[in-house]
Amino acid sequence: MLAADRRAVDSELQAQAVQIKNIEMENLDRYLQSIGTQASLITGFAVTIALSSDLISLTNQSSQLVQFLHYGTIITCLSLEFYCVQNSTLVSVFGPTYALNGPRGSMHSAVKAMKEERMTILYAFGGGAVMFGANVIIVAWLIMRTVSAVLSTLIVLVTGYFISTSAHRIGQKFYLGENMGTDEIKKVKAGEYLDGVRVMETSRGIDERKIERGLNVLRNNSGQSL
Repeated sequence: MLAADRRAVDSELQAQAVQIKNIEMENLDRYLQSIGTQASLITGFAVTIALSSDLISLTNQSSQLVQFLHYGTIITCLSLEFYCVQNSTLVSVFGPTYALNGPRGSMHSAVKAMKEERMTILYAFGGGAVMFGANVIIVAWLIMRTVSAVLSTLIVLVTGYFISTSAHRIGQKFYLGENMGTDEIKKVKAGEYLDGVRVMETSRGIDERKIERGLNVLRNNSGQSL
């Protein structure tokens, strides 16, 4: 009976751990889809700017430095955002697929890999957004008069400052320390735990039926604790 109790508690605890990881995977999948959508929008804007015939004509009439800055920023933005779109799509597709069809423990491995890839994707998205803002300033000086270009530059710089400070503030509010998160959930060794309870209760002279009732309560509480 004790071996069956151990297997039952082990199975229940494992099922609870998989459910928690499944919730985390769904959260990561929504995160990747959201950032991929935003990156695709910026990619579309970058393509429009890069292929604009009017901007191409104005840029070619400008100095070598202006051409370098304009094409350099917009192509960098396009490359980073396209990288973000591609990788977020690949991780969102292959991560859950591996978790469902992979070997034992593939759910935990897939979630860990998705969490590692999401930071690279986030940095690519942020870098592309910065390059897009820089290109907006350059385009403003290409197509606007001096007063309008100065005003547009100030607006973009102030907006970028507030975006960076708010991103830092939000990151600090929701920062997870090294010992936080579902990766730090310790697995309960059901066999050793039940063995200890049985020995303890037996030494106190409690009969077998009370021990079995205690084990049932223990199994229920172990499942709820996760």
